[in-house]
Amino acid sequence: MIRTRKKTILLTVLIVVILASGILTLTMRQDTKFDGDRISDPGHFALRFDRMNMTDSETIVLQEGDVLHVSWQIEKGFVDIMIGQKNEEVVYQANDRPAGDKADFYVEIPKTGAYTITVSAREAKGEIDFLKIESE
Repeated sequence: MIRTRKKTILLTVLIVVILASGILTLTMRQDTKFDGDRISDPGHFALRFDRMNMTDSETIVLQEGDVLHVSWQIEKGFVDIMIGQKNEEVVYQANDRPAGDKADFYVEIPKTGAYTITVSAREAKGEIDFLKIESE
């Protein structure tokens, strides 16, 4: 009788510990805003991430006639992308790019200035790359 009671108590404690660690793991994972690599060099901005749940931005100085090579591959979640100058018209915008979405294209820069590239992601996994190609 005592053995059965000890086994029941031990089993109950074990179940509580397993459930608590599972809940803690899930909670910590949901709080992760970014798990990946961020590359920022003059004329280059790239994000490669296993998990992104935040907004990130980088400002690159571009000249009229420069071209920005843009590519991405979204494996999970949703991503918004915007390229533009402060208080000016947006040069490029893509909203809610879903899992499975891929792109590889060029954006011609219409006006010299500082351009901000903004990437907002929700529960996303993938990679995004922006590379400046100077005009000749």
